Amino acid sequence: MAKMYCQWVGIILIVLGVIGLLGSGELLGANVKGLHSIIHLVSGIILVYLGFTGTAVKTGAQVFGVVYLLVAVLGFVGQGNMVPVLGINTSALYNIVHLVVGALGLYVGFTGGAEMAKT
Repeated sequence: MAKMYCQWVGIILIVLGVIGLLGSGELLGANVKGLHSIIHLVSGIILVYLGFTGTAVKTGAQVFGVVYLLVAVLGFVGQGNMVPVLGINTSALYNIVHLVVGALGLYVGFTGGAEMAKT
């Protein structure tokens, strides 16, 4: 499961990054232009690399799980103004997506994702 998590979440993040850079800049009620999109692209590329090479998929899922949970908490606490210095704003829906991606990453990273990745 950790391998699939890295593959699918990575692909989705790359798509979101491209949409953010080439599109209107708004996605799920949040501004995803500029740095936000670049973060999505870099995160996606790292996850895709881990997922398709089978390298450290559990650790990748764990690390991204922690990071995305932290991003969700910052988004909820900051009421959408997650990192004002960097100009990264989120919406409530975006924060929920970050929460789900983070929780899923921790789940597959810590609960036997390696067994599923071998198949």
